[in-house]
Amino acid sequence: MANYELVFDLGSAYVSAGSKKDGITDKIPAVVALSTDTKQIVGVGVDALRLYNGVGSGVKLAHPILEGAIIDTEGAKALISALLNRLVNYKMSAFSRYNVVCAVPCGMISSDKNTIETIFLSLGAKQVTFVETPVADSAYLFNEFRTRQGIVVDIGQDCTDLAVVSANSIAVGCTLYYSGKNLTETISERIKSKYRIRLDNDVAEYLKLNCASLYPNDNTVVAVSGVNTQNGAIEQVNVSAKELYDTVVEFVRKYVTIIRSLVDSLPNDLATLVHSDGVMLCGGGAKLAGLDMFLQSELGLPVYVATMPDDVTIKGLLAL
Repeated sequence: MANYELVFDLGSAYVSAGSKKDGITDKIPAVVALSTDTKQIVGVGVDALRLYNGVGSGVKLAHPILEGAIIDTEGAKALISALLNRLVNYKMSAFSRYNVVCAVPCGMISSDKNTIETIFLSLGAKQVTFVETPVADSAYLFNEFRTRQGIVVDIGQDCTDLAVVSANSIAVGCTLYYSGKNLTETISERIKSKYRIRLDNDVAEYLKLNCASLYPNDNTVVAVSGVNTQNGAIEQVNVSAKELYDTVVEFVRKYVTIIRSLVDSLPNDLATLVHSDGVMLCGGGAKLAGLDMFLQSELGLPVYVATMPDDVTIKGLLAL
């Protein structure tokens, strides 16, 4: 009888999974398509996005996972089932068994864990265990940066986990519900205030990824289109990195405050080690231009960005 050890990271943007037996990983967008008539799920992941873009009015999109917690059980079950089928279904027989290790935010309450566990058990899992995201991250980051402790900052779409990790456990940490989505919204409000143009969320996200920067002399300029809030006309504006700089700095300084408070709460011996080994960044938000240099200047600590920041958690789970 085959035994499979599977790992999952249930993110708000992507759901990722991996198999410890062969090291294979996979991920799909954390979105499902619902029929506007029957309210039934008609597509998951990329297929859901294709249906929505192709059909439009007959389909609406839903996001079953919010801030690391499941808010739509059936939608989350459909996403997990899709990954199970893609990852191991062709290998598994009716007599196969599989166990699941799932990453969760630092502060996840027991009822949210119970919801996740119930879904996996209903899909055939024999056992479900949980690992806090910074611990999973550290298994990958500490190997990449050749250290045994440090400050792990995982900036996701809906939440950010910040923790001092040492000896495979969290010395001190927290989950901050202030992350990539909030920066996108802040940038959108900035454009609306200055130009009286309302950007769609996808456009504001594009602007964040391609223009927002923590380099004060960044000369990047990006053209975006939105709806004029006064006359309803579609207008295009050229937005520069320099005009977004203060907005981005204000956003990131909240992380600076939290990291300082974590370090200040450490015993002297661990604080000394952490000052030497520094901060390691991962998650999609770690790709913000200049983030590492800005944090290093503000904190006076070395700051590193993972080579593949989006995949750190799932790779870390495989390494545990």
